[in-house]
Amino acid sequence: MKLSLDSVSYTGYFTQGESLSIEEVIKRAASFGFDGVDIFPHRPIAFPMDIDRDRRNALVDLAGSLGIELGNLEPVTNFMRSRHILTQSQDKELLFVRECCKLAHDLNIKVIRIFAAFLGYFMPQESAQGYGTTAMHSRSVEVSTSDDYLREWDYVRAGIREAGKIAQDYGVTLALQNHPPITNNTEETVEMVDEVGLDNVKVGLDVPLLGKQDDDSIRETVHFVGKRMAHSRITAIRFKETLVGVSGFDEVVVGEGRENVPAFLKACAEIGYDGCFGYEQCSPIILKGHKHGTLKEVDRRNQACVRYMKKLLDDLGLYTGKKRTAGAVPAGV
Repeated sequence: MKLSLDSVSYTGYFTQGESLSIEEVIKRAASFGFDGVDIFPHRPIAFPMDIDRDRRNALVDLAGSLGIELGNLEPVTNFMRSRHILTQSQDKELLFVRECCKLAHDLNIKVIRIFAAFLGYFMPQESAQGYGTTAMHSRSVEVSTSDDYLREWDYVRAGIREAGKIAQDYGVTLALQNHPPITNNTEETVEMVDEVGLDNVKVGLDVPLLGKQDDDSIRETVHFVGKRMAHSRITAIRFKETLVGVSGFDEVVVGEGRENVPAFLKACAEIGYDGCFGYEQCSPIILKGHKHGTLKEVDRRNQACVRYMKKLLDDLGLYTGKKRTAGAVPAGV
């Protein structure tokens, strides 16, 4: 098992515009001791239209010279129905998936992480108005009978199946992340993958998204996914607990969150998963004094992740990387 750096951390989305190029991310990953880099195919990192043939070849050469694997492509996809009949967003999504597959092929990347849907929240704003399942729009008769959810499920399933067929042409596997909405938990993610029914559409299983974090529950979930598992990412979250329940969460340093990472790694080894674990920082970082996060803080967390995960993987006898040690940011970056 190895560790990869998720380049979404350096987009500037959560650091007030401070961002890096994908080339700079690869150099940082090598310096910090990561085994690979996951490519975020959106601006300003690596939108496929911005990466011409020469630059793609140069990226492969750069990564190779630094001993870095280009391990995963990670588009933020949304296969849900459009709000208007004339704006068929799934058509555009499929075109984007095709361009991501071309980029993955050129960078020798074999796995692309996808979402069934993405609203920017773990639950839709109208979720409380549903009756048994999450509402896809405001209260109506079809919401009361879950017709809206089932129509959405069918539409998303058809989109993922078509995306999987596109990916087959490029020798790429799609890993559907166990992330809501539509696939609201790991069980529904597996159901979606099984219903899509393509050998190259599998599961991206992320430990932070598991509801239960005790040893037995994690082992049961990982074994339930089994050979469907094609990718995994880690992060660390801490819930904001109040008198009336959870009001949100903060991302924290790996090892300081709610995640039972040791149990997860052991269970992954039991099912034969031997891929990378991609470390992402993908939500607002609020520093002491209520200030936005900075690139310096992103660097600090990435280096802390390497130290924690390398030691843990070593202690468990599961690390298969090149055992580089974490260092300073390379000169000129």
